[in-house]
Amino acid sequence: MSNSNGLKGKRILVVGASSGIGAAIAKAGVASGAAVAVSARRENMLNELVAAAGGGHVVAGDASNADDAKRIVEGAVEAMGGLDLVVYVAGYGVLQPLAKSDVDVWTAIYKVNVIGANLIAGEAVPHMNRSGIVAFVSSRTVEDANALFSSYSASKAALDQCIRTWRVEHPERRFVRVVMGNCAPTEFANHMNAELIGDALETWVKQGIPGGIMQVDDVADALLESLAVALSHPDIDLPELKMDARLDQDIALTDLDPGN
Repeated sequence: MSNSNGLKGKRILVVGASSGIGAAIAKAGVASGAAVAVSARRENMLNELVAAAGGGHVVAGDASNADDAKRIVEGAVEAMGGLDLVVYVAGYGVLQPLAKSDVDVWTAIYKVNVIGANLIAGEAVPHMNRSGIVAFVSSRTVEDANALFSSYSASKAALDQCIRTWRVEHPERRFVRVVMGNCAPTEFANHMNAELIGDALETWVKQGIPGGIMQVDDVADALLESLAVALSHPDIDLPELKMDARLDQDIALTDLDPGN
């Protein structure tokens, strides 16, 4: 990555690093010369990630479990001697109509997207100094109001409100909302409810929701480069980053591979 000097020697914890954007961020962090700790529930995939990246510390666990969240952060701190940047990229979404809301689905989504994010941030903040940053990956769907995807977009809206409150309760730290558009390759769509993906994509096109897709490696580089600049300027806040595919891409939502 081009801004490697900005992250050299920094200590980064990536939560949700077993695949997709999280794995790409972890690889880019290692390549930049940062110390990187990676966390997710699937320890075998984390081990494969650090082997492929050529470095990193594995701290597996379920961020939505309070005991695990504490262990994840403490393990990262022990391995790296502290924290400069935490990136919470773990995300989960399922397609379902509001009229057929499944309580268990709503609960599972909020556990990953909201509760886990807050638990990790709560454990991490005491281990960071004034220049530290907690970056949360939110979603463009909060603004798009995608049909059949309200449980996910509502959870990200709840996360956004939590981010605003973190800033008020802890003005001595910095909290960044990362608004993320469509990315590939990821495993996100694998759990969305395959029976409804076709209907959802067609409906989103009718809603006028733009297509286009970003490659996760490009996203990881761009995000870390931006956060590296922020880390180098601790007196400047960077409350929000928006990342999306350029509008001149000739890709419609219906062209997207549901497996990505």
